[in-house]
Amino acid sequence: MNQYNSSIPKFIVSVFLIVTGFFSSTIKAQELKLMIKINEAVFYDRITSNKIIGTGHLFNREGKKIL
Repeated sequence: MNQYNSSIPKFIVSVFLIVTGFFSSTIKAQELKLMIKINEAVFYDRITSNKIIGTGHLFNREGKKIL
């Protein structure tokens, strides 16, 4: 009986750790996706003042595609 009683808290703790680990990993993944979106959003090339928009295409100030 004593062995059975000690296994229940271990089970609860292991389930808790698995659930919290899953949630923390999904939060980290969402932060990473957000950082990637921010990095892809708009880059300004200081030399030519051209704009690179997410897809990697290069636009000039008038909005014409260069690459």
